[in-house]
Amino acid sequence: MEDSFYDILAGHYDDLQLNGDTSLWCPYIYELITGFCGKESPAVTDLGCGTGVITNYLASKGLKTTGVDLSPDMLSLASSGDETGTVSWICADITSYEGSQCDCFISTMDTVGHITDKDDLSKMFMNVSAQLEPGGIFIFDTTSKHHFEVTLGDNVFYEDYDDFTLLWVNHYDKENKINHAELTLFELCEDDLYERYDGELTARFYSPEEIEELADKAGLKKLAVYGELNREDPKDSDERVFFVFGK
Repeated sequence: MEDSFYDILAGHYDDLQLNGDTSLWCPYIYELITGFCGKESPAVTDLGCGTGVITNYLASKGLKTTGVDLSPDMLSLASSGDETGTVSWICADITSYEGSQCDCFISTMDTVGHITDKDDLSKMFMNVSAQLEPGGIFIFDTTSKHHFEVTLGDNVFYEDYDDFTLLWVNHYDKENKINHAELTLFELCEDDLYERYDGELTARFYSPEEIEELADKAGLKKLAVYGELNREDPKDSDERVFFVFGK
């Protein structure tokens, strides 16, 4: 998806990604951080923070947080939700982001899968490793093979809300492991008129083996691999896989 379309989608992003429900995602990520990071109040950098729902939740828990995203409109929404006033918001490409040393990096909502160039993802892993303090951790999720091949496949989807409707025509290329979606957004404007926006979204399936190879190359060691929002081994039917790596 082009950056400009992320800006257009920003106001509806949470409805589409979280279905308006942060009751599972936020505490899950927080518990992984506190469970695997040895520091009492670790500094956390959220790569691809989007509208900052998880970033702001972590800040509300007393963690020093930084949100990084390439979309200015996403960051504008994120900063408006920062009730603590303590979060640092940075507009940058997460594959080349170089910031302050921190104790934990997170990257959620399959941000990793939207980095379709393997070399770019490797660069991001390298940068994360270089900026992690000793004993630091990197937590992220990827979309599973089941999600790409079965849930998405060559299907058509729609989301219909009071103020917008999103149509999604999907195609998954099994051979190249690339998912391509054509999106059409109809957004309610003044006088009960709708404005139409078109965009594309491309994602890549990375197998656990590929992820572990990239992490190992970056000097990161595997601490845990979990199924969708749990502490169990991933199942074939899981839509997401969560990884925890340490330095």
